[in-house]
Amino acid sequence: MDTKKHYKLYKDGKKWCVMTIAAVASVIGLATTANADDTDTTTSLVQTAQVADNSNVAELPQSNVESVQANSNPANQDIENENLNSSVISDDKSTTPVQPQSAQEKNGWVNENNNWTYYNNGQVTNGRDYTYLPTINGGGHSWYLVDNGVVQSGVQQWAGSYYDFDANNNYQRVDNNYVQSQWGDWYLFGNDGRIQTGVQQWAGTYYYFDPTTYLRVDNDYRQAQWGDWYLFGNDGRILSGLQNWKGQTYYFDPSTFKKVVNSDVTVNGTKYHLDNDGIAKAVSNVDAKVDKALSQRGVPYVWGGNTPAGFDCSGLVQWAYGLGSSYRTTYQQATLGTHKRDVINAPKGSLLFFGSDSAPYHVAISLGNGSYVHAPEPGDVVKIGYSKFFTPSFYITM
Repeated sequence: MDTKKHYKLYKDGKKWCVMTIAAVASVIGLATTANADDTDTTTSLVQTAQVADNSNVAELPQSNVESVQANSNPANQDIENENLNSSVISDDKSTTPVQPQSAQEKNGWVNENNNWTYYNNGQVTNGRDYTYLPTINGGGHSWYLVDNGVVQSGVQQWAGSYYDFDANNNYQRVDNNYVQSQWGDWYLFGNDGRIQTGVQQWAGTYYYFDPTTYLRVDNDYRQAQWGDWYLFGNDGRILSGLQNWKGQTYYFDPSTFKKVVNSDVTVNGTKYHLDNDGIAKAVSNVDAKVDKALSQRGVPYVWGGNTPAGFDCSGLVQWAYGLGSSYRTTYQQATLGTHKRDVINAPKGSLLFFGSDSAPYHVAISLGNGSYVHAPEPGDVVKIGYSKFFTPSFYITM
């Protein structure tokens, strides 16, 4: 009885031992599947358990063994797949193809859709840029304005000033030129291409360009940047001589173009006084004519002469008074007014005649107070004479 009991305990102990060994084998099998190439390890452990007690192998459920084997293969497969995938990614990185480049990078000026664009190693400048570049026709360098690389033309603003770029001359900057803009107004550009203001000289005359708008000023009276006043006509050209402006008459010197002030001038036989503001007031026409005659003192006597190259007596009167050809001779001039005899008191500007009423032979222009200016005779010159020495016969007033 005791012997059987001990045997049973022994047999039961063996079963537990075998089961323990099988369980350990299962754990070891799972732990080693990460590095195993196949399921031989699991089989080996099962065989070891069988060697220990073949009679008890059946007591280890077959399903458990199959489960261990089944579980080991997917794990190995996943690891292998993961290793394979890693290997593929690594190979892809090392053999990534270089992206294809364009056959030829754009450089310099390129005509695109009828617009010239400037490229530098395939790139264009962002925004607007005023820059010194090779000319579009390859004839050197010039200044251009580009917008995102595209060349600009016409009057363009840049850095607080304006420039003009000529589309008919490869879009180059315009220097030293008086040009009409794309919107029709006229502007002047200087040596460095900058737009000009104030009074500026161009082609033998002067123009005025407004300092604010840069526009050429037409029909206006403006003060120059140095302080003098000038008048400009309907084509922008500076004016000279007698000119009307806003109901007043001014005189602008033909040489300097400056407005004349505080002076007297004679224009077309009429004398004008210019006040402090330059406003012209006509002085007596008689005075102007007398002054005109006096201006010819020293000119030689020339028979039949009626120009500053030489005068005879009636020729001087005709020129100073602006008389027509119908009043060229002394006799003809004597018919212009009533004959008066108080010659000593003849007023300034009256005509003094010598000889009979019907046949005068000499004429002079009275200066008043018994004096006169005349062209006496051949061999003499235009000069002043006096009634007390050579007394006239009668006079007329014009």
